[in-house]
Amino acid sequence: MNEENQGVEDLWNRILAGIASKIPMGCYDTWFRPLEALRLHGSVLDLMVPTEAFRTRFAGKYLDLLHQVATEAAGTSIEVRLSTRQPVPSQGEGCASNGKAQPLPVVRASELEIPVRRQSWLIERLWTHQAVGIIGGSPKSGKTWLALEIAVSVASGSPCLDTFPVFSPGPVLLYAAEDSATALRARVETLTQVHKVNFERLDVHIITVDSLRLDRPDHQDRLEATLNVYRPVLLVLDPLVRVHAIDENVAGQVAALLGYLRALQRATGAAIALVHHVRKSVSPTGAAGYSLRGSGDLYAWLDSFLYLRMHRDQRSLSAEHRSAPAFGPVTLDLVNSDPVGAYLKIRSAHDAPSEPLQDGLASRIRELLSKAPEPMTVDALRSRLQVRNQRVVETLHTLEEQGKIQRNKHGFLISR
Repeated sequence: MNEENQGVEDLWNRILAGIASKIPMGCYDTWFRPLEALRLHGSVLDLMVPTEAFRTRFAGKYLDLLHQVATEAAGTSIEVRLSTRQPVPSQGEGCASNGKAQPLPVVRASELEIPVRRQSWLIERLWTHQAVGIIGGSPKSGKTWLALEIAVSVASGSPCLDTFPVFSPGPVLLYAAEDSATALRARVETLTQVHKVNFERLDVHIITVDSLRLDRPDHQDRLEATLNVYRPVLLVLDPLVRVHAIDENVAGQVAALLGYLRALQRATGAAIALVHHVRKSVSPTGAAGYSLRGSGDLYAWLDSFLYLRMHRDQRSLSAEHRSAPAFGPVTLDLVNSDPVGAYLKIRSAHDAPSEPLQDGLASRIRELLSKAPEPMTVDALRSRLQVRNQRVVETLHTLEEQGKIQRNKHGFLISR
């Protein structure tokens, strides 16, 4: 690595560390991981962004913060330039970038429109309002059956799995890459009979293109245009592996794709559900999200996560959310009922988790702190617990408010 590249990398790492300390981890993962530092020419730092749409939205949200942190990290004024292709050399550039940008529209917080209501759920306990997330599980665990059940419930407004109310019903847009048109029609028609709704009037729309590659800008633009036409409440992409041609184990490539999907959700207001596989070897003690195949960025990105697990021919469903309590596991059966067909059903309405996930995490944190010879930082706890940073921080705040732990300049420790 030459000195110029080393200097760019060192500066960029300092900038990212500064950004990470100022914004929530979820925002950092969505907006800053996809960026790539290309070069530092004098006081100009060139960065690559995934798409033009990403650049526009990033500039509106975080460019001022990036300028501030870059200047602090470099110790001198730094100009940040964003591009979707390799920037041309600055010599002889002309005046293409000399125009002064107009300020963004700003209003006082108290002048913002008052919401009619604050909605937390799309489907109670299963999917939060306008969430991006994953329906995950091993092959043959029922992921597509669950995705279609969710689609029919949201489109019809009927309870999902005959149990969970839908709070924001509306159109659903679905891309099912591995089902034939006839098989997909049969599955959806079966579910309309189970839900007792009119199949002909069901507001589920199927994307019928043979190939969809959301790592390609032209396909990204076409999908966004489709969402703008149909205005779905929910977009389902089944499975994730069939809508891109990237390497799922390369964090930068995955982060760029997820950044696009997050930007798409914010631009359209549609919740987005990806159907995805888990690894063949799953740790029984680790968090379910870490079993997702590919980069760990997938788990950091999601707002809602539905996990289907097969164990000794028993199928269980659990849910985890960024901003709501976890749920499950509950036992599901794939019922074959003549003449209706196959569908998922909860085995028992009283099948509920014995201990809330957050309470279990609190116990584990207290146990670690009680055994630690010195205070532990958030990073140290997260590394030992193997759970998302936000969950660790939220649980630490709760324990601190309860007086069970305390914090000093070195980290957290058990209250004495």
